[in-house]
Amino acid sequence: MQQKLTPQQLLLMQLLQLPVTSLEQRIKEEVEKNPILEIESSTDTDGDDWNDDGEPENNNEENETTDDFLGIDVDEFFGDDDYSYRERLEKDRNDEQRTFDFSGNTSFSESLIDQLTMAGLDERQRTIATEIIGSIDASGYLGRDLQVIANDMAFRSGIDVDDSEMEQMLKVVQSLDPAGVGARNLQECLSLQLHRTTSDSTTHDIATAIVDHYFAQLSNKRYDSIMAALKIDKTTLNDALDIIRHLNPKPGWGGSDENHGSHYIIPDFIVSREGSNLSFSLNDRNYPQLHISRQYNDMMHQLAGRKSLTHDERETIQFIRSKSESAQWLIDTLQQRQQTLTTTMAAILGYQHDYFLSGSLADLRPMRLKDISALTGYDESTVSRVANQKYVQTEFGTFLLKELFSKAVSTDDGDLIAMQHVKEALRTIVDNEDKSTPLTDEALTKLLQQQGFPLSRRTVTKYRESLGIPVGRLRRQLDH
Repeated sequence: MQQKLTPQQLLLMQLLQLPVTSLEQRIKEEVEKNPILEIESSTDTDGDDWNDDGEPENNNEENETTDDFLGIDVDEFFGDDDYSYRERLEKDRNDEQRTFDFSGNTSFSESLIDQLTMAGLDERQRTIATEIIGSIDASGYLGRDLQVIANDMAFRSGIDVDDSEMEQMLKVVQSLDPAGVGARNLQECLSLQLHRTTSDSTTHDIATAIVDHYFAQLSNKRYDSIMAALKIDKTTLNDALDIIRHLNPKPGWGGSDENHGSHYIIPDFIVSREGSNLSFSLNDRNYPQLHISRQYNDMMHQLAGRKSLTHDERETIQFIRSKSESAQWLIDTLQQRQQTLTTTMAAILGYQHDYFLSGSLADLRPMRLKDISALTGYDESTVSRVANQKYVQTEFGTFLLKELFSKAVSTDDGDLIAMQHVKEALRTIVDNEDKSTPLTDEALTKLLQQQGFPLSRRTVTKYRESLGIPVGRLRRQLDH
């Protein structure tokens, strides 16, 4: 005896793990493959809202979006000396990133190409510069080697360009706004910005020299070596570092390039709060509602009513019956998916009620798949598929639903707390440490143990790394 899943169960498993954006695409593909399926003409249907108990309510919420954090590693960009700045960039879901504003609906690459008209280039030079711009990524960096770009031009357009001409045109591109665009690495990006600024300040000249000639020492926090080489004191060095910190490591932020796709998160669940009452809605407004074609249904009834059928007519009936069955499977499975998502999210909302009210990690309860499985009656694998790749939008941010599932840590008092709470305590300790003498992992372990968290140094190291916090020697700052 073997237990096998039915085709509809397999389809449900597939649809459950799809986020709302992928689900929309999947439905469109099914409509294209199955002529029996039709999209309802009305697009005004709103999703139902659900309270903590899974009861429907009416609530019209506007979808919000959050910027997805993409781009270069900012570890090298003085993150450790301005640690709170780096943490805001990486961890604050609601913090706005630095942007360069473009007018209208002009994309980042279009803005750069438009600027070429003022550069006095001939047709050949403009073609090369445009090709270089096409290889600039969303962060503003040149994503490919110049030789590779030249080879592509020779292969596709028959234009032979030597290294010196490529370098010359890259300099033209790097002269465009925003400053730092077209850089091949972080050092070049910062250098371009510093050289673009006209200043008679000695401190500015020192900052430029540090980036141009002592970037390796800068990245490894070898300040004594920099001070000795430039014959400056700590105060002067700190003033120069402050100039560098205010440069933009991502000059391309804010440009919406069609070649790089959307940088928005579409939430699958939207949680709202009124006093101490919580409710949520499924974000099902982005995918179409389906029904079976009336035209094919009528054709089926007409053929079925005949006493004798030709071979072609019998095949037509068989085709319609098969496609109708597949269409109904999809419609029923989508309804079952919605019910499964609703039941599971209602259980999560009730389990983490305090956290959704406050947004504080201190209120986040340890929650495992089997906890929600026990509340809903669904298998753990089903709960896992519901949480997979799904985003939940709240008043305090938009985040992956699976982030709410965490292992429990037992305190000295025998209480169970979520791992995120321990990580938040670790982050607080690091934020408040003396940056001139940052704490080692062993010292961090002792402080956490004093707060009632019986963790090993190895576990603390793992948590520190998962938070993106560098080792102590890289967190060191100079005293003013």
